[in-house]
Order: sequence, then structure tokens, then C-alpha cells
Amino acid sequence: MPVVTRAEFAKEQATQYLVNAAFNKAVLHFADGSYLQFEHTSRSNRWARASADSTIGDRICRSLANFRLNAKHLQLFFEDGSDAEFMVHGVD
Repeated sequence: MPVVTRAEFAKEQATQYLVNAAFNKAVLHFADGSYLQFEHTSRSNRWARASADSTIGDRICRSLANFRLNAKHLQLFFEDGSDAEFMVHGVD
């Protein structure tokens, strides 16, 4: 059985990526209905939060090492060294 990285798991489970017009708040939705919220409005205000415990969103959030959110993409960096990129398809 092939080993799946955290990044591959996140990409497989992601169903929708939404970002605000300022590219400082985003939501990444997953197949089980859970989601991750991201905010990066300043050096002191940078966080990722899962919608609920014991969900895909929670599992992915707990394995994050860091993230990058900007007009180009949302990039998730995982503790296993892998990373996943989500591109903007629409601005809410």
C-alpha cells in the first residue's frame, strides 16, 4: 500500500477553497463537511482553526507546521515535510 503524505491527503479531501478580496482570510472545505479557517492580517494575527474536533479539518490542522496565504495561493506546510497548494478560483 502506498504511503500518502499529509499534503496528498489534504488535496484528496479538499472540496472547496474560498478567500476574501483582501487575501487575508480563507476557508478550505473538506469531504466530511468540516473546514479549516485561515487568517493572516498581521504579524501578531496569524492562525488556522478547524471547524470541529475529530474531523478531517481537525486532523489536517493538527499536522500543519505553517501556512502561506496571499493573492497567489494558500500553501500548507506539514510536519512530514510535504506541502499542498490551493489556488484561487473565486473571491467571496
